[in-house]
Amino acid sequence: MLFVIACVLVVVLYWYGTRGHDYWAKRGVPYEKPIPFFGTAFRQFTQRMSPTQFAVEIYRKYPNERFVGTFFGSEKSFIVRDPELIKSILVSDFMYFHKRGLNTHDEVIEPMLKNLFFADGDLWRLLRQRMTPAFTTGKLKAMFPLIVERAVKVQELADKAAKTGATVDVRDLMARYTTDFIGACGFGINMESLDDENSVFRKLGKRIFTITPRDAFVGMLKQVFRETFKNLNF
Repeated sequence: MLFVIACVLVVVLYWYGTRGHDYWAKRGVPYEKPIPFFGTAFRQFTQRMSPTQFAVEIYRKYPNERFVGTFFGSEKSFIVRDPELIKSILVSDFMYFHKRGLNTHDEVIEPMLKNLFFADGDLWRLLRQRMTPAFTTGKLKAMFPLIVERAVKVQELADKAAKTGATVDVRDLMARYTTDFIGACGFGINMESLDDENSVFRKLGKRIFTITPRDAFVGMLKQVFRETFKNLNF
């Protein structure tokens, strides 16, 4: 009896993990072969490859195809190679392709994804309406001195490093510069990231872009089992 239950469970799990994976084959579209549960995104889920690297790999792997089908978990996606198709998607057919595909659930959205770069549909329009007044010509002119002031600090730090022969992590330096002028222009706060590379705001900024093993695992669960883990927090 236990053997039968185990067999049924394996079959159900296999069906669940491969559902929709015949989508591109049924339509005669060239596609990258998926694996159960992960689709073609296993290396992305395990942080071994970024989405950009994967797109470049597929682009080069299928040089004679106009587009190639892929799967992000059970979600269907495709990588377009043909410039004319790209033009159609971004212009005349944009109404069908406006979703960014970054939110794992249509209703339960991570708080950090509720911004112009990640939001979809009505939420994006609402955010855009609220953000537009912040970027009028007058306000941009008012921001400029704040940006220049921090750019001068960057120059001073670079000059100091050049004189002493110190090694400079340019990526970190520019991240501190970005943190400072966004804090000044957007929030009216002096974040002091250029003065102190270990400032509180710099540490918080690093945490946003640091993906821990737990973050990767939670992201995988939310992508593969969307309804079950829709309320699971990072």
